[in-house]
Amino acid sequence: MKHPNVLILGYSEAGMLLRKPGESDVRAIISIHGQREYAVECDNIPHQLVLQFNDTEAPRDDDPIQAARIQYRQREAMNSDAALTPPTMDHARSIIDFASSIADIKGTLLCQCQGGISRSSAATLLCLAAWTGEGNEAYCVERVLAVRPSAVPHRDLVAFGDELLKRKGNLVAALQHKRPY
Repeated sequence: MKHPNVLILGYSEAGMLLRKPGESDVRAIISIHGQREYAVECDNIPHQLVLQFNDTEAPRDDDPIQAARIQYRQREAMNSDAALTPPTMDHARSIIDFASSIADIKGTLLCQCQGGISRSSAATLLCLAAWTGEGNEAYCVERVLAVRPSAVPHRDLVAFGDELLKRKGNLVAALQHKRPY
């Protein structure tokens, strides 16, 4: 399939890569950070999207244990003067719009979050899904896992993207098939 190359890294890994000008073909960055995290930005990269949200889920009505776990994490965060903000539909929309705007770049899209595991891998999955079209959801998940074997794409962000891309649950199902959680 023809689409830009993708790279998924954590904050430190991305920072080290971008400090070596000319050693990578990164032409676009999606950088996701939480309230107490940092975004990787680079003046010589022409296309950049910076989003702020935490690696937390929105409570689900159908899962009281998950909702209680999230409430506990929120209380702990508030004790340290931080609020945990989950991703929204608007975040997914921004990622998909950005992917559409860079579909023809010659080079690599770097997706980065603090650990390079959840938020950035979900952003990469949404980009791949936007570029490859309906019916290629399994390929997109396999590509993310090939690029970052430790990836566990953020469930809510993927679900928002699935809805926006009108995949009828197929993107979520492809992810669930490879990474049941």
